[in-house]
Amino acid sequence: MRNQRAVIAALSLAAAGAVLASVTLFGSTADDEGAPHVTAVPPTRTRAASPASPTRSGWQVVDDTEAGLSYEVPPNWALAPDTETLESSSGTVLTHLADFGTYLCQGAEYGRAFAGSGRVDGDPAEVATEVAAAIAADQYSDGTQTAAVTLSRPTPVVRDGARGTVIRADAEVKAGEVADSCASTRGVVTVVALATPVGTAVMVVGADTDDRGPTVPVADAGELRGITDSVRPRG
Repeated sequence: MRNQRAVIAALSLAAAGAVLASVTLFGSTADDEGAPHVTAVPPTRTRAASPASPTRSGWQVVDDTEAGLSYEVPPNWALAPDTETLESSSGTVLTHLADFGTYLCQGAEYGRAFAGSGRVDGDPAEVATEVAAAIAADQYSDGTQTAAVTLSRPTPVVRDGARGTVIRADAEVKAGEVADSCASTRGVVTVVALATPVGTAVMVVGADTDDRGPTVPVADAGELRGITDSVRPRG
């Protein structure tokens, strides 16, 4: 995962439209010879979690008042400062960011997983589809190739009375053809979109799924589900 802030990847809004049109909708390790050296580093970006009590012991509550939702992340995820944002090629701006599995490679910082939230105008199902496709392509495309993105069917959900949609996007590029050998080549992005009193709110969680060696493990699948299951409208 490229773990860039403000604007991620080099896709324009027009390119994002092309990506959306090309995705499919349906119901290399660090130890390899010649692979770049990666070093896990402790998280350095921190902010205080919400004082609200989490549903899972030890987890951190993220309260996004602007988007009108809250969710929880595991205790080993680092909460980034409020000044940090992530903008997708579709124009969605995520705030209240959290990171997992930060590592250094050839002098640059990368991450194995992230979560963030924001507000987007539109129908929750359409918003979830657009955001998932754009962010998956952003995170796993590079200067030599566009990631192949496959979307799950949208799943309707109701969270504390708020109706919404959950959708998953799997992304992958050919490992032997990427320009950035430090970045992961395969991952998953899940979007929860809810209709809240302030508009459509989204929570996005993305995680690498390829093997980059024991120093940068993949995020636990159960914990990733726990993050998406915890998304609720603010009471």
